[in-house]
Amino acid sequence: MKFILLTILIIAALLISCGSDKSPGELLALSRKSFESGNYLEARKYLSQALKLKPTDKELMAEMGKVYAADNMFDSAFAHLSRANKLFPGDREINIMLHDASVYTEHWPDAIQTQILLAQSGDSTADYYRRIGRYALNTRSGHIADFYFEKLIELEPDSLNHYMNQAEGAFIARQTEKSLDVLKSALKRFGDKPILLNQLGRLYGALNDLNESEKYYRVLANVDSSAVNQLQLATILSQQPQKAKKEEAYALFKKLRTKTSDIGRVDSILQVLEKELLVRQ
Repeated sequence: MKFILLTILIIAALLISCGSDKSPGELLALSRKSFESGNYLEARKYLSQALKLKPTDKELMAEMGKVYAADNMFDSAFAHLSRANKLFPGDREINIMLHDASVYTEHWPDAIQTQILLAQSGDSTADYYRRIGRYALNTRSGHIADFYFEKLIELEPDSLNHYMNQAEGAFIARQTEKSLDVLKSALKRFGDKPILLNQLGRLYGALNDLNESEKYYRVLANVDSSAVNQLQLATILSQQPQKAKKEEAYALFKKLRTKTSDIGRVDSILQVLEKELLVRQ
């Protein structure tokens, strides 16, 4: 029994010494070889041994993040790369990988920060503005989205999406007047696009400015007379006190009654309008 125990201890000691007699550089080389063959688990084992010897080595930390990301373990990749970024702020390679890990794990503030740093290093400004603005919308960071999409409009003034996104950012930031101004500016530039008319109608409706909402929904219904657009106009008309508008809404709802079964039932609205207008069937 003693002989068996002694043998086990000797073997264990030999195994430990086999791992510990390699330098961090040698372990990194072994890790990369395992990585290239698709053995990510083995690659991480070599890197873990190397990091025990040099726990704050930038190359080793970046490599560990790369291996975790390749194995679709983005939470672990994010954790390692975040630590590396704190020790080596502004490093381009680390920020590129940290950006991808941040997106996969939906750490949007970190994704934004990496983009700011990468944009400062001379890459395509428009691409980074676009990504930062999109990430800001994901986090409901309206002021940031408004700022970067406004800059994008300066660089790419013919993109309707930039106007829509800036308007959304301004609205999230509770800058309602600015949101309206951006949409109206887009309307002047691009004409009566249904998406713009719809947004203006919805926004004025949310602000309870029903006259302005009606104005844009009327134009929208003329541009695109689909049942959905007529239904929106009818709804806004029905919410106003004037009898003539309620009568127009009633007529529209009656016409749309059979066309909107897959959109929404209007029977209850018709009943309310009938009572208000004292209409008898």
